[in-house]
Amino acid sequence: MKGVVIAVVLGLCCAVALAQTGESGGIDATAASQSMYEAADVVGVLINTNEMYQDGDISWYSGRLRIDEVPESRSPKVGQIVRLSYAMPTGMKAPGIGDQVRGSIYRRPVEGKKAPVWMAAQPLEVLGRGDFIRPGEQPVVDMGSKKARILVKMLAPLHPDCHKKTGQLVSELVEREPERVRFQAFNMSLPAGREEINREGLSCATVLVNNRYEFTLIDPDGAERKVSLSRRPNDPNSSYRSEDVVAIVEQELKRLYP
Repeated sequence: MKGVVIAVVLGLCCAVALAQTGESGGIDATAASQSMYEAADVVGVLINTNEMYQDGDISWYSGRLRIDEVPESRSPKVGQIVRLSYAMPTGMKAPGIGDQVRGSIYRRPVEGKKAPVWMAAQPLEVLGRGDFIRPGEQPVVDMGSKKARILVKMLAPLHPDCHKKTGQLVSELVEREPERVRFQAFNMSLPAGREEINREGLSCATVLVNNRYEFTLIDPDGAERKVSLSRRPNDPNSSYRSEDVVAIVEQELKRLYP
């Protein structure tokens, strides 16, 4: 089934390439579609998405992809943001904003200074949530600089002691690092908080650090520990402690502010 989908998508890529050149350039368009640049196998984060149209059993999307990984000497380059068209079988959940994806992408030669549109040769593989700053709307707490490279978003009912402790520790961290860390808290007990958690595609209390909630922490003794900033912290069976959020941010500070 996957092979059929890939073949259909590849065929539609050529059809889209033909359509984009106009009717008068039929022969040139065919040559262009057959002389696509060599595929680049990339990993990146979708920072914008939009459904364009459906063609039978295939839904076409456009968006912008920030390149995180690509083989050396290939284009596009790491850090570059490219225009991307990609297709998914209709009815299958499509990658969205903030998703880190992997796939092979192609581009056609273009004339002049117009930015090329890259096309995914097959459905994109979602790897998880990518590193991405996406401030929310109507937080009950908003501390720190809007230019900070680290954004902590806490989406939780804010009255339980376990979540209060997390919020207090992060607030104290922002007071120490007001230019490098921003903190937004959303109360799930309020409509605005529930709207924000739905916008993030989450279903339970979560703390996001630059869009992600799963991290590997390195303890003082050098041991690695997986943490998931989801649900209630600080219980024996919890997947994280409130102090882990601060440790993650401090770890990210060293990475993003070397």
